[in-house]
Order: sequence, then C-alpha cells, then structure tokens
Amino acid sequence: MLKRYYAHRDKDIFITSGSARDLAPGSFGVCAIGGGAEGWSVVHIGPDGDVADLGGEYYFATAEEALAFLRELIDLMIDGGEPRGLDGA
Repeated sequence: MLKRYYAHRDKDIFITSGSARDLAPGSFGVCAIGGGAEGWSVVHIGPDGDVADLGGEYYFATAEEALAFLRELIDLMIDGGEPRGLDGA
C-alpha cells in the first residue's frame, strides 16, 4: 500500500492507495479511488476515526492536484477565509 506523508501548517496529510480508515484520527488524507485510475479524493479523519469526504463529489485527476486543494483548504480553515500575505504569514 502506498502511503506518503506531508505536513502543512502542523496538520498531517497522507497520500494513500489504501483505506482512509487506516489513517490516524485528526489527519487529512488524499485517497486513491480505484487505485488512482478513477481519481483522488480528499478526506479528514475525525477524533473517533470517522471519515469525512471534504471534496463532496468533486474528485481530482492526480494526487498532486488533490494535495494542493487540501493545502488551500487547511489555510482557509486556519485563517478563517482570510487570504495570506505574500510572505506566507
């Protein structure tokens, strides 16, 4: 099973070809659909291990696109929708 780890703003993000239920509570995931052939979804694992699909019915062609979307989503969650400055602060 493929599993790559990233962190963005102190949030854990995993790219996996396995089940999202294998991820730790509190983490975010980019999960392969049909081994990646059918696209990639973005999820969050709740404190009790519940999986929430963050993309709804929107799926991504590549894991990199899904990861970029997830990073932007984390920025919005942390910043409350306020755009970040050019220096990233």
